[in-house]
Amino acid sequence: MATTDRQATTLALAHALSAAERGLAVLPLSRTKLPALRSPHRDDPAPALCHGECGRFGHGVHDASTDPSRIRALFAAAPWATGYGIACGLPPHHLIGVDLDTKPDTDSPAALRELALRHLFTIPPTVVVITPGGGRHIWLTGPPDAVVPNSAGRLAPGIDIRGAGGYLVGPGSRTRHGTYTTAPGTAHLTPASSGPPAAPTRTASARPS
Repeated sequence: MATTDRQATTLALAHALSAAERGLAVLPLSRTKLPALRSPHRDDPAPALCHGECGRFGHGVHDASTDPSRIRALFAAAPWATGYGIACGLPPHHLIGVDLDTKPDTDSPAALRELALRHLFTIPPTVVVITPGGGRHIWLTGPPDAVVPNSAGRLAPGIDIRGAGGYLVGPGSRTRHGTYTTAPGTAHLTPASSGPPAAPTRTASARPS
């Protein structure tokens, strides 16, 4: 492994441990933004649906943890990891990610403002993560008594939702396309309340952007 990759893994682990201190469950990601550890059941003749009950790593978002010892063990098992994911929908934050894409034919920030006006809520100060492509991930807290699913373009073109069963690429992660960073002035904030729900009604891929 190149020195730069080792440095990226060390930094990713440090960022992941810092996120875990804030109550955010994390897992290691590869440069492709996918979970760094492959399923231990991939070669089974008839793979059973397992969310980690087998006790092994490699169950995607179900590996996510806030326990420093487990996080270090996950990264030790994936020394090629250069980033980390933050699981959505889990207590205490019940994180929801509003993913604003940057496709040429969409204006996702304007669409979000229109949704906010239509539903009479203000987007509060909260953590905002800038993607390598210039998109934005807005972190919000969801209701603890409701499951907010993943969706893609369901609220409006260019707006995806990361909810239960999904994850967000954490700030400080290095991917093939660049590094995820926290928007200036938002790193110290906690995820703000999502306010009146405009929740999607159909699940979609939990793969991050």
